[in-house]
Amino acid sequence: MRRMVRRTAASVSEWEALSSAAFVPLRVVADGPFTAQLDHRGRARAAMSSVRSGACRVLRDPAAASGSADDLALFSFQYGGRNLVEQNGRQAVVAPGHSVLYLTRSPYELAFPGPSDLIVLQVPTDWFGMPMSSLTALSARTMSARTMSAHGAAALRTASMIVRSHFGDNPVFEDEGHALRAATELLVAALRRESRRPASGLSHDALYASFRRTIADNLDDPLLGVPAIADLHGVSVRTVHQIFAERGERAAALVRAQRVARARTLLRETTLPVPDVALRCGIPDPTVFARTFRREDGQSPTQFRAASNQTIAPPPASGVL
Repeated sequence: MRRMVRRTAASVSEWEALSSAAFVPLRVVADGPFTAQLDHRGRARAAMSSVRSGACRVLRDPAAASGSADDLALFSFQYGGRNLVEQNGRQAVVAPGHSVLYLTRSPYELAFPGPSDLIVLQVPTDWFGMPMSSLTALSARTMSARTMSAHGAAALRTASMIVRSHFGDNPVFEDEGHALRAATELLVAALRRESRRPASGLSHDALYASFRRTIADNLDDPLLGVPAIADLHGVSVRTVHQIFAERGERAAALVRAQRVARARTLLRETTLPVPDVALRCGIPDPTVFARTFRREDGQSPTQFRAASNQTIAPPPASGVL
């Protein structure tokens, strides 16, 4: 079972103590009232942390960096607000949807001009299997799927999906160790491509997460299936079946379940005609869509929409409290 370890800081001093214990010794500076929240999960020096912070500056000063035995890579996925990262004479402006790498062996400064929401993947640098010079060259540089190569962007999006899902209700991996290893492996693949170094083959955990991300990104494609997944990832159809079977799952069943889940959302939250919902779920034949939906949900799409509308209370009339 995943451990809930969320902590709240109501002052700068509390946040400095929390963040220093979770990562490495740090100094925090902020003006005025301050609150922050940390959900830290991991083992030993490897961890994932969900951070929600008010405006502040976080400093890793030269004395702390030079006097510490920690040699960690911190990779930040930004989901809300902005983060300015300074290290090695460079500054990266990290907006939502962007990421950045920084290293604990060198001084750095993080500046959050307003409320910020991010997840930090923290792992020993030796997990990367890359020269420190290559990691240093990549630090404090804004990264995003839009600016990376296709393969690097896909690996980065999958790593982001893994870490973000671990703080939600439907994690890709229940086990923290599997999540950490798979996310780091995919991050390494993305960084190696950015530094023009060859990327090694992915483990079954990393491939499984990549398959899940491919399915989620392509639900509207009628041709989405095991052959397409295999082709996109350069593996055999047998390998796709094997990787899902290792987890007691079937790829086709997951595609169908996710298509129906998207259909439920569209039927509940939009007024799109049912045939248009079917198209957006990758099932262009309305008859096949209705049959698939009924098999998964026990009722037709029209019946589901009618029942959903009945459960939504109408807004109060003007002037009524």
